[in-house]
Amino acid sequence: MPANGQPSQRTILVVDDEPALLKVISLRLRQAGYEVLTTTSGRDGLQIAEEQQPDLILLDVMMPGLKGRDVCATLKANPKTREIPVIFLTALGYADHVQAGMALGAEDYIVKPFNGELLKQRIRVCLLRHPPKPGRGA
Repeated sequence: MPANGQPSQRTILVVDDEPALLKVISLRLRQAGYEVLTTTSGRDGLQIAEEQQPDLILLDVMMPGLKGRDVCATLKANPKTREIPVIFLTALGYADHVQAGMALGAEDYIVKPFNGELLKQRIRVCLLRHPPKPGRGA
């Protein structure tokens, strides 16, 4: 914790092709004290993840171009991004979809439509399992 007693701000990258949903999620997460990065593109998400090293990535599965599962697999194969936890946030909620996402290395899988408080709780739990990287605050 910094000297002022406030918790360090954690950064979350949200990758979803629905701009309206990005806006809602960003607002809720910012209100909860997170720094939020957003993109509607899986390819841009990969670039942002490598350059910005967010503390967590919320990732849609169904996107045009590079699909969320491919983004997750690429993140987990890259030494620079493999340790960043990924939570899938998607409308695909069948057991085989969840299993496939978890098999790729996702930390969690949340089905749309989702409860905003539940989303924040699951993010909080995930971030507790993954403390900030050295140099990013404590």
